This record gives sequence, structure tokens and C-alpha cells, in this order.
Amino acid sequence: MNSELQAKRAVILRLLPIGLVAGLGMIGLLYFLVPPLRGVDTLADRMAVALRCAGVAALTLFAGIQAVASQRGNSAAIDPIAGAGREPRVMQIHARYTQNTLEQLVLFVIVLGALSTYLDAGSMHLLPILTAVFILGRIAFWVGYLRDPLFRSPGMAIAFVINGLSLIYIAYRTLRLLVGV
Repeated sequence: MNSELQAKRAVILRLLPIGLVAGLGMIGLLYFLVPPLRGVDTLADRMAVALRCAGVAALTLFAGIQAVASQRGNSAAIDPIAGAGREPRVMQIHARYTQNTLEQLVLFVIVLGALSTYLDAGSMHLLPILTAVFILGRIAFWVGYLRDPLFRSPGMAIAFVINGLSLIYIAYRTLRLLVGV
């Protein structure tokens, strides 16, 4: 491995824990500060909350699409075929943010839906908390990417910790349900 790659990898490895600690810290702090939701006693109520949170989280994708469209409309890339390969750097970053956000958002929407079936009414406030932290993570990812592509890692870590830990919890609960433990 060449020294430039090692140096870049070292930057990312120093920044990832910041995102992990920030993500978990925000979730933990908000869980105790935000009061429980009312009126979420039925599964339908909890799924409605999940769907509404997903709609709010989708604003991160909408913002990326809008940024790409705006950049495309003001550059040679207005014709994506003729302008192929001539996209401004900032538009390339917006496009990569949008693609990554689409990927993370698909997982996050699945997480919200599945969690809504396992959480009780007293812990349903976790869904809006996860949504807020997810959005902050996407913002950190985008701003970091615009500053320097290596600086995107804390924001990526936030989405990773939310989606990853939630999916592990969902798999555990589903396995217990299926096996009857």
C-alpha cells in the first residue's frame, strides 16, 4: 500500500470514531431528554409514526437531488450526455452524496418500519430521535464531503451506527420470535 493511501486511510480512521461517538451520544442524550410519544398504543399508530419519520428523513435525499439539478442547470452538464465527464467537482460531490443518501435512506426506512413493530408505546420516541440524528449525520456527511472527501467519514459513521445497530436488534428480535425463545 502506498504512503498516500495510508495517509488517507489514517485520516478516515481518526474521524470515524468521532461520528460513532457523536451518533451514539446524541441518541442516548435525546432518548432521556425527549418525552415519550402519546397516542401510539396500536401497531397502526406506531407504523404511522415510522412512515412520517421516513418522510422527514427523505428530505435529505430531496435536498441532494435539488443540489444536483441546480448544478446541472448551471453548467455544461445541463445536457448530461454531451456534458458527460465535464461535471463540476461540486456537482460530482452532490451526486455522490445523493447516491449514498439513497442507499442509507433505503436501509433507514426499513429500520423505521421494522422497529415500529417491536417498540412499545413508551419507547416509540426513539423513531423521531433516530430520524433527527440520521438527518444530522447526512448533513455532516455532505458538509464534510464538500470540505474534503475524507471528511465525510463522521457523517457516514452516524448513518452506519444507526442502521447497523438497528438491523442487528431487528434480526435478534425476529430470530427470537421465529425460534420462540
